[in-house]
Amino acid sequence: AAGVLGALALLLGGCLAPVKAPRSDAAADVEGRRVLAGTVIDNWWPVSAHAASRLIEEYGVPDEVGPSRLVWNANGPWKRTEVRDVAQKFGPQEDLPVVEQTLEKSLSPAQARDIAAFDPRLKYDLASRELTAASDGEEINFLRHNLADDVAAGRLAPAEALALGMRILALARAGKSSPYTSGLRPSGR
Repeated sequence: AAGVLGALALLLGGCLAPVKAPRSDAAADVEGRRVLAGTVIDNWWPVSAHAASRLIEEYGVPDEVGPSRLVWNANGPWKRTEVRDVAQKFGPQEDLPVVEQTLEKSLSPAQARDIAAFDPRLKYDLASRELTAASDGEEINFLRHNLADDVAAGRLAPAEALALGMRILALARAGKSSPYTSGLRPSGR
């Protein structure tokens, strides 16, 4: 109850600075972050709020809660997952950069260039050795990371990866599933 009251006091006081806590939190702190996260996403644009709700269902209470983002560290296969409140834009509402998911990955400059040529929504940070995919959902991020792995390993040229990704997305819209969108594939396959 103390964690919930603390979270509500922060909200009522207008303080929405990120709340960070380690995974070994007391139950009250976790409950406070859960309530705070729910309150924060209630005010988000619906696409962002939906993505945040799905990630909370999948990975539980986020490790960090801020007014425009939720962050999970070391969740599932990811080094980090971040969901952001992205303002509605005019035009197509598909594939907005709402969910960013990061893997630790060592790439050569040539591999990083090939991955960027395949999909500019994949960002590689050489200093931290992190590859981040951004989209409107985890399934698309799995697809991007899996295809990036194929490009980095030389199994697909950037143009081939782009064409395969488009085919997989077309099949997904038709109700078909793919190992590329259901999880990270083991490297080397």
